[in-house]
Order: sequence, then structure tokens, then C-alpha cells
Amino acid sequence: MLQPELSEEDLLQRTGRGDARAFEQLYDRIAPRLFGLLRQMLSDEREAEDMLQDGFVQLWSRASDFDPSRSKAFTWAVMIFRHKAIDRMRALGRRNRLVESAALEHATLASPAQAGADDEAEAGERGTLVREALNDLPKEQRQLIEFAFLKGLTHHVIADSLGIPLGTVKTNIRRGLLRLRDLLKGGI
Repeated sequence: MLQPELSEEDLLQRTGRGDARAFEQLYDRIAPRLFGLLRQMLSDEREAEDMLQDGFVQLWSRASDFDPSRSKAFTWAVMIFRHKAIDRMRALGRRNRLVESAALEHATLASPAQAGADDEAEAGERGTLVREALNDLPKEQRQLIEFAFLKGLTHHVIADSLGIPLGTVKTNIRRGLLRLRDLLKGGI
């Protein structure tokens, strides 16, 4: 005998009670629509795929907060995914501004016509300190930081080219940057 199909609201409530089967059904039902929204917001299919997975992890952990008297399940899910996408766009914007700022600073310091002898000496000392600190990092962290910041590769490209999980790339870059910051404290 066939059971009636559960509504998205019922599936979300069951997910909130830890029902993995309901979560799978909810995923199958709403993921395509959410992916389309994320792809439109982020203008990048890979970023949208990452956000889709991250968003469903958050949806799983927050499903018990869903109140069907306040909104539809899909609307509630859209809000979670929308906030995650906005956070990602802000982070990407900060990263792009940081890269542009570093490139501008590098161009200014590299130009002898614009930089005085003192500035060039200071930049040389900073460069030496940074290279020494980079060499003190574990090999994998140093390599990933160099790929990301010196060669300008995205985390996705690094993961694909080295054949390692994206999460591992992100974690090692973050750990490496934190260690690099600690090594450079007081040095520059």
C-alpha cells in the first residue's frame, strides 16, 4: 500500500527529530531549486555547489528550530541558504580587496621612481622576514599558501590539481596563515 507523500514541512519537522530518511527526501525535493538560487546569487557553479552542501549541513543542525506556523519549509530553507550566500559574497569581496591592496602595495614598493631608498630597504627586510616565516611553516601549509596567494589559484583549483579534498585545502591554508601571523608578530 502506498503512503501519501509527505509535505516539505513534515519532512523538515521529521528532520528536526533526527530522521535521516526524511532529510534525504527533503534534499531530493528542494536541492535543485536552492542550487538555482545559489548559482544565480554567486554567479559561480562551484561556489554554489559548496554553498549547497554547507547550507544543508546547517539546515540539518537547525531543522528542529523550524516552526510551520511561521513559514513554509522552502521559505525557511531559502533564508538559511541566502544568508550563507551573502556571507560568502562578503568573504570573497574582502579577499578580492585584500589581493588588490597587496598588488597595489607591491607595485608601489617595486617602483624605484615612487619609493625612496628607506622604503625599499624596509620592503626588502619585510620580504626577508616573510620568506623566513614561510619556510618555518609545515611543507603542506607553505605550499598551499604559495599556491593561493603568490600564484593566485582558487581553493577549488588547488584541491583539483593536488587531488586533495577542498576542506583540507581550506583548513591548511587557514592554519598556515594563523601560524604565519604568529611567526611574524613583532618581526615586521
